[in-house]
Amino acid sequence: MTQLPEHLRDLDRALGAVRFEPRASLGAELLGRFQRGDRADGSGRPGRSWLMGIAAGIALGLACLWLLAPRRGGTVTVDRCCQDLDGGGSDDDGLLVVTERGSRVRSLIVYEDRDGSRSFSPGDIIRFRREGKMVLAGPLEVGARTIELCCLDYDGGGSSDDALVIVGRPPDRISLAAIYERYAAPGEPVQLR
Repeated sequence: MTQLPEHLRDLDRALGAVRFEPRASLGAELLGRFQRGDRADGSGRPGRSWLMGIAAGIALGLACLWLLAPRRGGTVTVDRCCQDLDGGGSDDDGLLVVTERGSRVRSLIVYEDRDGSRSFSPGDIIRFRREGKMVLAGPLEVGARTIELCCLDYDGGGSSDDALVIVGRPPDRISLAAIYERYAAPGEPVQLR
């Protein structure tokens, strides 16, 4: 289960409680007008243009509802545990990624799950932390190796199309971590995020 950072939990609860519903009388009003044969031109005969008007009104109403539907605060948090991400030989490492609507990475943390909770928690050791833009956490050391893991939903976009790249020196040093969309369109370069 994905856990939100503490500072976003109240906002998530508030946004989750917001509900939008169409006016109860709208459907009955439209049906009554249709049954009476009302038309915009006042002729009283239901015609194709009147039915098209109803369809357009319903489509517009649904579009408005979709646009106003509650969204999850604009961020998605994914917590994936437990694998060997630092090269230490044990499947005790996790990845916590916060993205903007499943695309741009805001935060990426590689941690060692010390308390066995199988999720990021205060007792865990952070092996690598990145806020915002991708950075190299220090010079690459002799013996550095690259780990690439594919294909899971690391960015919270809903599809298992992401890869994770980690550069570090075993057993526990990480210099770089990034995720990217594994399946880029033909001819497009892969972009680390």
